[in-house]
Amino acid sequence: MLAVHSAYTAANLLAATFLSIFIWRAHHDLGQVCLFNAMYALAVPIAFLTNGWLFRQGDAGTSIRRGLLTLTFLYVLVLFLGNASAGALLLLGLMRGLGEGWYWAGYHLVTYDAIARGNRDRYFGATGASGAFLGVAVPPVAGTIIVLGTHWGGTYRGYQVTFGVAAATLLAAALLAGGLHAGRRQGFSLRGMFRLPHRNPAWSYVTWARLADGSTGFVLGMVVSILTFVTLRNEQNVGGFNALVGLLTMGLSLGLGMWLPARHRMRCALLGGSLLVASTLVYPLYLSVGALVLFGLLRALGGPLHGNALAPLWLQVIDQDPQAQELRYEYIVSQELTLGIGRVLSVLAVMVLAAPIDQLTLARVALVVAGAAPILIWAAFARIAGPVAAESRPLPAAA
Repeated sequence: MLAVHSAYTAANLLAATFLSIFIWRAHHDLGQVCLFNAMYALAVPIAFLTNGWLFRQGDAGTSIRRGLLTLTFLYVLVLFLGNASAGALLLLGLMRGLGEGWYWAGYHLVTYDAIARGNRDRYFGATGASGAFLGVAVPPVAGTIIVLGTHWGGTYRGYQVTFGVAAATLLAAALLAGGLHAGRRQGFSLRGMFRLPHRNPAWSYVTWARLADGSTGFVLGMVVSILTFVTLRNEQNVGGFNALVGLLTMGLSLGLGMWLPARHRMRCALLGGSLLVASTLVYPLYLSVGALVLFGLLRALGGPLHGNALAPLWLQVIDQDPQAQELRYEYIVSQELTLGIGRVLSVLAVMVLAAPIDQLTLARVALVVAGAAPILIWAAFARIAGPVAAESRPLPAAA
């Protein structure tokens, strides 16, 4: 699974990282970027639901392959459409959302079923370090290809090359995923999903954390991509900046995965969240190269401290349910629906404000507002971290 996920991450760094910039260059309109991302955000929970209802007996490997092949077709379609792909935003957003949703539906099942409880910190540390390593190597290459492509055959030729390489990488990952047979499930119950907070009260705090994450994290990623491009002026510089951040993140992620004591989990997360909040206050205020470097440094330090420390907690909450194995997919879909609601609402809010407000000003304000999310997420998880860590027996079975 680590190899498949690394290939998926590499393809994302090649292409998905630059999708918002690609749309911005074509339209210079934040509303169009939001339109693509709104359709993408809406399609992700739809993919989770269809995976539960239409593909009831499939295992996680099948879902992962379905998602990877859908994303492969997305980038192949961009290759064929060429410059006209910027005019097919709804279709492209729908395809990306379905592909991402099906991939993550399978990924979460494999993570829950195949990763032993005592090894989750190590696993998330390894995936974080792998993602950071790829973040060092891939974005500079993609950015260089995009910039050089402007000399080969126009503004979008470099994008077509990177999207083509991404499609080939995703196809290879789909073939590799053929060996995954974990995560078989019996079906999906919408009623059972809505009853989860009743049978497992700690799950309500996970829901609030995911709502905060979805409402802010999605907009944050979209806005940071555009502001970084505006500050650094071309994709090659954006790739180099991402590589610098990835280099700093890699060692910290690996170290946390190996040595993070459970008793210090919430302290690390609070420190990391504070650094992340500070980063979103500095960069929008000055919008300069120096502020961007400081922003990247703070996020490289804060991201692993916050994210890696909190990553296993939602799985531990599921573990407390005596029917965790039977209801694990309901838990996964519940989480993703909450994320999706937050994402759609936040993107729609930016779309509404994009017309009457100067777009760079709106992007800066959105970055500051969205930047508060790590502390909100930490506060929600802090309510459950103590009870989950201390509880050694499962919850009583719900009636």
